[in-house]
This record gives sequence, structure tokens and C-alpha cells, in this order.
Amino acid sequence: MPSRIFISCGQATDEERGVASDLEKWFRSQGYDPYVAVQVQTIGDLNAGIIGALKASDYYLFINFPRETVIADRREWRRGSLYSHEELAIAYAFGFEHFLVVNHKDVKHEGVQKFIVSNVPEFERAAEVLPLVKATVEAARWTPSYSRHLSLDPLRWAGEVIYTDHAGQRRQKTLHGDVRNNRADRAAYHVVAHLNEVIDLNAGQQIDHGDRMLLKASGFRGYEHTIWPNSSCPFDLLAVNVEDPRLIFLNSSLDLIPRRPIIQAPGVYELRYRFIAEEYPLLERSVRLDHTGDISTIKAEVI
Repeated sequence: MPSRIFISCGQATDEERGVASDLEKWFRSQGYDPYVAVQVQTIGDLNAGIIGALKASDYYLFINFPRETVIADRREWRRGSLYSHEELAIAYAFGFEHFLVVNHKDVKHEGVQKFIVSNVPEFERAAEVLPLVKATVEAARWTPSYSRHLSLDPLRWAGEVIYTDHAGQRRQKTLHGDVRNNRADRAAYHVVAHLNEVIDLNAGQQIDHGDRMLLKASGFRGYEHTIWPNSSCPFDLLAVNVEDPRLIFLNSSLDLIPRRPIIQAPGVYELRYRFIAEEYPLLERSVRLDHTGDISTIKAEVI
């Protein structure tokens, strides 16, 4: 899942809309998932569009184009875009750690912008914006793989154990997936995981694996985690039967005895998982399983 960039950019003129379009195309060419905010007219549009996109975004980019001249106390200045400033205030409240403020040289710093330190040079012409953003993104070391929400760390195998749950006892080797909470300001509550789909890549078809229930929260008697800020917790993604390594099981909450394997033969499979937490965007990640039928050579990696 590529990083989503929320682009807050005035679009009052053809020139400004051109800048927004150029920024969107460039970020997409670099592997990001850009979202260009548009002016909305109702509170419903605001909730469904702007606020939802901000919650799901990883980076925030603020382009402050000039608007009309303001005269007050015998002084004159240009104000910035009202809608962009509203988005900036919401982004600030959402605790974005990585954002860029690109300001026109004639625009006065007002509202939340007054409290944000920015080392980005100011621009005078619209044509300067894209080169400025390119240079600043590179200097800030933004990457399309970054997430400010939940992410899945590289997978790891545990040693062989005897695992016991409500469905019985079996000797297995378990694949763990560490889910990381990248937020520094809030915990992720009620984090759960499940296997949504299994694809047989050799046959090119989906397998009805029969178990979409909650996966075991590793090292914990239950099926959900609370993940503290800048921390991670593991889930049991799958388990290989030691007595018959052809059989792949899930450690899940499914109330079915005996537990049935989700995979019963060697091959190459794509397993599509979903990770869900309260007030966090859905995280979907796929795992490629090279199932050799030999417990010592089975391989799994996030794709």
C-alpha cells in the first residue's frame, strides 16, 4: 500500500488547478497515492471527503496561494486560501508528523500557519511550486512505503511448539506478523486480524479456505491487541503442522472441531490479510507463501 499524500492546494484559477494536477501526476509517478482536496459545499461532503481523506493520509502538503488584498490598521497584506487553511487546521489537529508548508511570498502567515515552522523557500510564480516540492520532498526523505497508521513488519517464524486452544492440541511451527502502530500520539485499540482470501497462484484461482474469523494475538490469551504509540504486537498469521507439513492451519477463533487446514498441498499461494483497529484506516497486506511441503524450506514474505 503506497503512502497517501493529502495535497491541500488552492484551485481558484486554471493556473492553480494546473499546479494541483502537476503535483498529483508527479507524486503518482514516484509511487505515492496522492489525494487532491477540492472545495466542498456541505458538512456531509466535508465529513465524507476531506476529513476521511485526511484521516487516511500519511503525509500532508499545504500550498498557500494568494487571495485578495486585506487592508486593516493602515496595513495591507494578501490572505491565503480559506479552504486550504481549514484543511491545515484539521491536519494539525490530527497530529501529522510529516507535512510541508509551501507559501507564496505575498501571503501573510495567519491562523495555525503562524505556529508552524517551515524552512521551505517561498514562491512567487506558480511554475516554481513543483520544483520546490520535488526538492523539499527529497530533502525531507519522504518515501512511498511510509505509513503514519498501521503497518506490517517483515515476517518471522517461531520455533516448533505444542499449541493448544478450544479446537484441540497440535505441534506446529508458527508464522508471526508484527503489526506496528506508527502514531506517536495515540494507541491503537482493539486491533484485530483475519485472513480474507487465499489465492492458488499456480492454478490462478481463489481457494475457499473456510476460516475468516479472528486470528490469534500472539503471546496473549485472546484475539485482539492494544498497540501503544510507536510500538508493535504480533499475530499468528498461519501455522505449519509438524507431523504433516503439507497441512497449513490458522490459529483462529473459529468454533469448529476438529480444526480444518486452509491449505493441504504444496504450491505457491497468496494470502490476503486485513488488520483493523478502532479509529485507524484498514490495513490490507498480502503474503506470498512458497509451500514446499518441507517444514525447513517453506518461505513466506510480504508482497
